[in-house]
Amino acid sequence: MKVKIFYDKPENVEEQFNKWAKGKALSRNVIIHTIAFPSFAEGIADWIAIVVYYPEGLWPEEEEKQ
Repeated sequence: MKVKIFYDKPENVEEQFNKWAKGKALSRNVIIHTIAFPSFAEGIADWIAIVVYYPEGLWPEEEEKQ
């Protein structure tokens, strides 16, 4: 299994996830897990994580940007 994690402010995570998922077909072998992280101090934004678990080889490997 491979894992892809998106972690940031909700509006940023949504944009990142949608950009990454575009054109990828989901199957029953793909697990998408969302996690909310509440702020612990005033003025700090709530963040979320979207974690995607998928079988290796399901989609063509993507080039990692350095």
